[in-house]
Amino acid sequence: MKKLWGSTAMIIATILWGISFSAQSSGMRFVEPMLFTAFRSAVAVAALIAVIMIFDMVKFKRLTLWGDAAAAKAKKNLLMGGMWCGIVITAASIFQQFGLKYTSAGKTGFLTALYIVIVPVMGLFFKRKSSWILWLAVALALAGSWLLCGGIGSVGKGEIFVIICAFIYSIHIMVIDHYAARCDCVRLSALQFTVATVLAAIASPIAGEPWVAADIAKTAPYWLFCGIGSSAIAFTLQMVSQKYLHPVTATLLMSLESVFAALGGWIFLNEVLSGRELAGCAIIFAAVIAAQKK
Repeated sequence: MKKLWGSTAMIIATILWGISFSAQSSGMRFVEPMLFTAFRSAVAVAALIAVIMIFDMVKFKRLTLWGDAAAAKAKKNLLMGGMWCGIVITAASIFQQFGLKYTSAGKTGFLTALYIVIVPVMGLFFKRKSSWILWLAVALALAGSWLLCGGIGSVGKGEIFVIICAFIYSIHIMVIDHYAARCDCVRLSALQFTVATVLAAIASPIAGEPWVAADIAKTAPYWLFCGIGSSAIAFTLQMVSQKYLHPVTATLLMSLESVFAALGGWIFLNEVLSGRELAGCAIIFAAVIAAQKK
């Protein structure tokens, strides 16, 4: 039952990530990557603090970022987890935003999905072995992503940014795997995005990104949606799901992000899916089903 709840939470997260992909791309027309990351992270913090306040009011508890983590070890795990998750997610988000600036959404979708392979390989170094069924599912998911997104083609600056993003997201998955079972996931996510807000807000002016009020206002619908949907809700659901799932199973479910992005374009934007793309979707679904048999 716990695995079912974990899988359901991750699937909901991938739906939100898939839908928000176009919002991220649209936001890049007006503001720079670090500025966009700072605003979406700040929105996520505000949303998660509101959720924490509601939960604590219902339980008649005093609001603190560490909640019931009275023991020194528990509080340390939460603070350290928030710091490391925040640093990693900031780097991953910024590299992905830069990638979207210089390359197509299709290439970005496939290259980001490389974490499907990277995570099980990294797991070997942390003694997190994967069964042959999971390795088969990994191969299927990678093949499906290739068909869905059209492969790599030429490799330029944008593609390099997204490949780096995929490696960093793989680290993020492994960090969450370490801390999620030890922490309150909503508070861990709030601390994560607090760190991301501070880091991105400091890095943006240092990098010379312009802060133009009119442009920030134009992108408000995009960073509000990404902040609440893909950050506050989806990344918190990811942490909850990874309490109950093997990290490789989690990455396979996360690969559905590209499928939902494609299906969303088909349903809401009247984009036509080719036979190759439909085959890619089917293969990724098959890989996810195979992973659940583990």
